[in-house]
Amino acid sequence: MTGDLDDEGTLFSLSNTNITTDEFVGYIHSKGHIHPTLGSPFGTGLTNHFTPQFKRLAAFQGDYVFNGTRRFFLQHTSKTQNTWSWLGKRGKSTPVLGASDGNEVDIWFPSANSTDFAGVDALINFINTLDPNHSGTKANASQTVFWPKWNTSTSDGSPSHLTFSDPDVVNVTSENFRVDVMQFLLGLLLKEASG
Repeated sequence: MTGDLDDEGTLFSLSNTNITTDEFVGYIHSKGHIHPTLGSPFGTGLTNHFTPQFKRLAAFQGDYVFNGTRRFFLQHTSKTQNTWSWLGKRGKSTPVLGASDGNEVDIWFPSANSTDFAGVDALINFINTLDPNHSGTKANASQTVFWPKWNTSTSDGSPSHLTFSDPDVVNVTSENFRVDVMQFLLGLLLKEASG
């Protein structure tokens, strides 16, 4: 089981300066993070600009460091073992940060007042049986959403992952977001690692 939050890069980009070198701007224009509405926090339009380049830098950092490497890991490990992936979109309304690092705590460790235990049930099941869908006991068999393995294709042919959205919505979605951008970033990462 592995996953990320939709806006992983926002918290880590707060300290970035307003970088606008020609090389980075060229990358942005060629790979899709051209307009601030396509930046992180994703799906928030023109809101949440901390600096003029913040959403672009946060998108780059989140995809390069988190989402892209998770996807690369799953592409390789799913060939030889069972893998499950999740995406956290809870907290999208948080100004500037969106669904950022730390928002996953309530998914895996809900408060006593919570009505959503899908994440923690899946985690307990996985710890006991190496499968988030199967409980070792009937006491923890309350899973309401079947979590398909990552390499299970969705209707569009993309891998599947479990998505946690507001308010306490859990569903299976396609991992088909920013594919070209992440492939490019993985190429950069592999090039950097090899040489």
